[in-house]
Amino acid sequence: MNIQLTAKKIEIPPEIRDYAKEKLEKLEKFNAKVQSIEAVIKAEERFIVCELVIHIDNRDSIVIEVQGDTIQAAVDMAENKAERQLRKSKERSSVRRRARAEDRDMP
Repeated sequence: MNIQLTAKKIEIPPEIRDYAKEKLEKLEKFNAKVQSIEAVIKAEERFIVCELVIHIDNRDSIVIEVQGDTIQAAVDMAENKAERQLRKSKERSSVRRRARAEDRDMP
């Protein structure tokens, strides 16, 4: 899985960059088809915005945007939101697959 971290209007220290990459690497266990994650961290007037674009194999991308007081808070909130959406996406596809299999079994 490829993780690309970009900063706009802010300088991200190396330890926080490593923290963000570590958090985002954990997302692969919620959906094995995650190909890459693009993370953009921007500084606005009063808050930090973290935007994630998660590219999943043979599916639409998932886009997440959250605001936090600090970089760590924004990354944590984005990671939590991404986790929920990846779980929901994986569950939805397995339910559809199960429904199609049941339709084929019916005479």
